Amino acid sequence: MKSVYVAIIAGLILGVIRLCVKTKLFHRDAYERTFVCPSCKARFSPKWYQMIYKVNSVYTYNAAHLRCPVCHKKDMCSVAHDDR
Repeated sequence: MKSVYVAIIAGLILGVIRLCVKTKLFHRDAYERTFVCPSCKARFSPKWYQMIYKVNSVYTYNAAHLRCPVCHKKDMCSVAHDDR
């Protein structure tokens, strides 16, 4: 029974690693964009692991629901105009 749990946990870990590598390789341009916070107007570039599940919203809406590193508010941050 213990080996079943080990196999399940190992499969989950490998699945997460595979997802991270896949999204990093195929959606590189979404990770290299600069975003603007609507509250404080600060410009920032999020880390790649913050963008794993937000790539589709960047392509669809030119925005992503991110936490601003300056004011620490979580809001819909838009892509900077010079990066569009």
